[in-house]
Amino acid sequence: MDSTGSTAILLSAAVMTKDSMGTLEACLDSLDFCDEIVVVDDFSTDGTWEYLQSRGGQVRAFQRKLDTFASHRRALAEATRGEWILIVDADERAMPGLGEEVRDVLRRGARHDAYHVPQKNVLPDHWERPVFFWTSQKRLLRKGRVRWADSQWVHVPAIHEGKAGRLTHGLHHRSYDSVSHLLRKQLVYAQSSARHFHARGRRASMLRACLHTAGAFLKFYVAKRLFRFGMGGLTVASALAFHAFAKYALLWELGSGAPATERARVPGEASA
Repeated sequence: MDSTGSTAILLSAAVMTKDSMGTLEACLDSLDFCDEIVVVDDFSTDGTWEYLQSRGGQVRAFQRKLDTFASHRRALAEATRGEWILIVDADERAMPGLGEEVRDVLRRGARHDAYHVPQKNVLPDHWERPVFFWTSQKRLLRKGRVRWADSQWVHVPAIHEGKAGRLTHGLHHRSYDSVSHLLRKQLVYAQSSARHFHARGRRASMLRACLHTAGAFLKFYVAKRLFRFGMGGLTVASALAFHAFAKYALLWELGSGAPATERARVPGEASA
């Protein structure tokens, strides 16, 4: 209990969502080990906002237009009341054991201000062979000890003092819905990365572009063993390598200047 007589909040789940009715319920249900769940909705039109209003209980929601992921995360963190924040996307859910591990780390006295949380990235169910690979991001954060720099980068990291710790249990992430979705996300993410590094004075290098593109493919296809999954694994590894190449190509172009015009649609592209 705090000085006002109310129960102190140690752990807040912080969830960002936009038109996420297909995954949101499972996401929120998996976070019942948190003291509160705060959701920021980017003005969804698929019933997400109405669903959030019906949840009640430990779920609090507000709407905010997404401008940059950095400012969106700051606004979401400010809305939470816990000493610690667990950041979860609406297409993720906590895997068995994560809740117990997080509560145990906090109960024993956390040694770090940020912790990497493993993510099991799972590819579409309709592919003939299940495909998955593991990554991690800093998602468990001590509120007041972390910040996000102004940036257009989708994956702008939390900034904090000292090293980040690592958890063993993690999040199940429904990464991509289709090959088209996979490729489109890589281009959007590459654009945000290029803008981030261009704003910080970084310039593209052909050598770095070649090395990082090849390195990304080897990292995912060999080190993360996507070769086990046949064409699906090759597709994912190639798309993630394309992300590395596209980032440098876009960064190079930003250093060259903006085009005078750019056609809104590619010939044969379906209308929205």
